[in-house]
Amino acid sequence: MKVFSVRNDVVPLSLLFLLVCVAFSIRFKGIWFGYPLPVHPDEPVLVDIALRMISTGDLSPHFFRYPTLNIYLQAIIFQAVQLFGSLFLDKSPAEIPVIWYYLAGRTFNVFLSIVTIVITYQIGKRLFSSLAGLFAAFFLTFSYLHIANSFLLTIDTSVAFWTSLVTLMAVLIFTDGKQTKYYLLGGIFVGLAINSKYTAFLSVAPLLITHYMRSRDTEELIDKNILLCLAVIPVAFLVTSPYVLLEFNRFMADLIYEARHYAAGHVGAESQTATSYFLYGKYLFTKGYGVIPIIFSGLGLIWLFRRDPWKAAVIAAFPLLLYLFVGRYRVFFPRNLVATLPFLSLLSGAFVCFTYKAAMEKLPLPSKAGRTIVVNIVLVMVLSGSVWQQTGFAVDHIEKITLPDTRWVSLKWVEKNLPPGSRIGREHYTPPIEKYTGKFDAVYLGFIVLVESPHAVRGLDYLILSSGDYGRYLWQKDRYPEEFRAYIDFFENNELIKEFIPDDENLGGPRISIYKMR
Repeated sequence: MKVFSVRNDVVPLSLLFLLVCVAFSIRFKGIWFGYPLPVHPDEPVLVDIALRMISTGDLSPHFFRYPTLNIYLQAIIFQAVQLFGSLFLDKSPAEIPVIWYYLAGRTFNVFLSIVTIVITYQIGKRLFSSLAGLFAAFFLTFSYLHIANSFLLTIDTSVAFWTSLVTLMAVLIFTDGKQTKYYLLGGIFVGLAINSKYTAFLSVAPLLITHYMRSRDTEELIDKNILLCLAVIPVAFLVTSPYVLLEFNRFMADLIYEARHYAAGHVGAESQTATSYFLYGKYLFTKGYGVIPIIFSGLGLIWLFRRDPWKAAVIAAFPLLLYLFVGRYRVFFPRNLVATLPFLSLLSGAFVCFTYKAAMEKLPLPSKAGRTIVVNIVLVMVLSGSVWQQTGFAVDHIEKITLPDTRWVSLKWVEKNLPPGSRIGREHYTPPIEKYTGKFDAVYLGFIVLVESPHAVRGLDYLILSSGDYGRYLWQKDRYPEEFRAYIDFFENNELIKEFIPDDENLGGPRISIYKMR
């Protein structure tokens, strides 16, 4: 009785297809979060610039804190949305709801996340076996951090996709030899990865390692292949981001801004020390990847290093370098480690595969059939138990964020109940009244306005606040006493007329509070 056979691709490919279907069914539901409002704070960075590009024809992003590849990709997708609306729905671009663009971009990222699972399988298959590739794909399918970022119109899912492709090219050099096409494609993918997120420059490490491994017994350490690979990286980057050169001063200013931002900290998303290594490690253990999968990946790295140090280096180099790089900053954003997950999954998959095969060969049971049954039952229990908690986190997270959102419900209440012409100010994470109705003199005041610009609320009739903004101070009052007091004083000296509180059963989103100014 054999459940898996590396000689026959039908079974592993069928199981991979099943994993892909499960992965898609979990992730796709997430694209509806916040509907019909776009509520994620980072998504508009890509969407607004891409829409401006296709409406004005100006292809410069005029913004380089994010690389521009994803912006251009979204612009192409948004053009397709407009074409669809024109051909099939008789809608002009002005008539297309903005949320349609978000749904299209999110769906594209779901697609990238699914393809990343397939790439992870291919890496595992080529380095180890189809079975190891399946286990790796399994762990990535159910990783909470990967799921939670797969349906966001942000950049981290694409970074995981491109860096996985880079490593696949490195693995092909490892297994098939120094073929120019793999060096060329590897360099292109590194350039595209960097143009998805600047930290992806570290993804060149697996290519360098495999090249050195293949060249160490010859005198051709520096040859045409590696020179081509390194030369094509900046070419691929600049071809897909030409305005880096055309607006170089702005590009450098934005890079410096981001470096300083990460070093200085981000309120509500920062370590209390100068580095965030502990926070990233803790997050991966407790939620992002899971205790048991992390243990498996650690054991897999030890086992693989003892058996084949070169394979261990190819898999572990990029995620380790990325962890060391982002952890050196004070800012802590879990999404920075999304690109490490395919590699952690490969190590976990390799360890489970090794253990499974050892048990199939050596477990002391009287019959081979009995041993196979017992081992496979234990395997199913171990696999399901190892991802059960993370899958539960992910499903629960998606269920909550796809509930009717407090921002949409509060927007409709404001439109119905506040006097027309009222002067309304709002902080971040609040309903975008000015974009959905012209009944009021409404203005967006930015982040934490009572701290950053308290004078901006003078002369308002109403102020709308969100726990998504001020909560970072109220929850850490000992750390931010002045900011905490600013909000408490406001609460005590103004009239709360309506509040929308999420219960995670019928209503999701942040707490929205509407105050009448005194």
